Amino acid sequence: MAAYRTTIRDTSDTTSYRLPSMVGVAKGRGHLPEETGAFHIDLMLAAQRCMDPLSLLNELYERVSQYLPIEGFLWRQEHDEVSTPFFQRESNGQCVLHNLELNQADVRLGRLAVCAERSLSEEESAWMLRVAQSIAFALRNTFLFQKALFEANQDPLTGLKNRRVFDTEIAREQARFVRYNIKSSLVVMDLNGLKSINDTWGHDVGDRAIRLFSNGLQQVLRDTDQAFRFGGDEFCAILPATNLYGAKKMAERMAAWLDAHELKLPSGELINVRTSFGLAEAEKDSDEKEWFRRADQSLYHNKHQYKQTAA
Repeated sequence: MAAYRTTIRDTSDTTSYRLPSMVGVAKGRGHLPEETGAFHIDLMLAAQRCMDPLSLLNELYERVSQYLPIEGFLWRQEHDEVSTPFFQRESNGQCVLHNLELNQADVRLGRLAVCAERSLSEEESAWMLRVAQSIAFALRNTFLFQKALFEANQDPLTGLKNRRVFDTEIAREQARFVRYNIKSSLVVMDLNGLKSINDTWGHDVGDRAIRLFSNGLQQVLRDTDQAFRFGGDEFCAILPATNLYGAKKMAERMAAWLDAHELKLPSGELINVRTSFGLAEAEKDSDEKEWFRRADQSLYHNKHQYKQTAA
């Protein structure tokens, strides 16, 4: 059974995940496996192939549902949780919840909630706990791996993708343009006067200005666009299948959004957050580094004009 990759951020969107194929599986046969050793070995081998906790829960569901009338699982550790699709959080006429504490020696490895069509017998509950305990470390470790991977690709202040991801995505977008000849645009943005905000009101207000800008950027972009915090007060947006005219329209939407959303301080003062834009289309006779250089040069030119106008 192949592992299905997913992120750990959004566990509420059931359409994002795939359940393993249940074709040919007789669900909830009412008896436990005779060869429990073979069952555990098969599950442990599957766990070794999983890179995220949802894949592992799906593997668990596929195997356990052959013997018990299980509807789904939810694994929780502290404030984080992952669940299979169709898991019901409350007991009702169609679902009975069983909560299993997962521990190995003195190490707490979370809690597994089991949604079943009926109450499990004492023997079934004990077997389910043994099965869950056998993959408890794997659940915790795959979760920590995905969390570390997510944090390595995310800017902690804004929640946007970081420079590392940007370098990968712009190279991929350039290659896509060369292959399919569908133009894409790059928008580079720089907050105007952030240093002045930091010097006047403090870096905490500067951070608020950065977060305000990133929130606006995410709102004006389309679902297919990608936003990045390049570093400091610089941001980038990759607009697939968008020419320079479309990129200019996006910049106008962003400027209009900033005009309508001033940063309000506890004192009642209002700060206007402004930005300069640099735009460039992908070109076949260059690479992603040249593409970024042209957008950065456009930003420098517009920034210079902004300073002259302000002066």
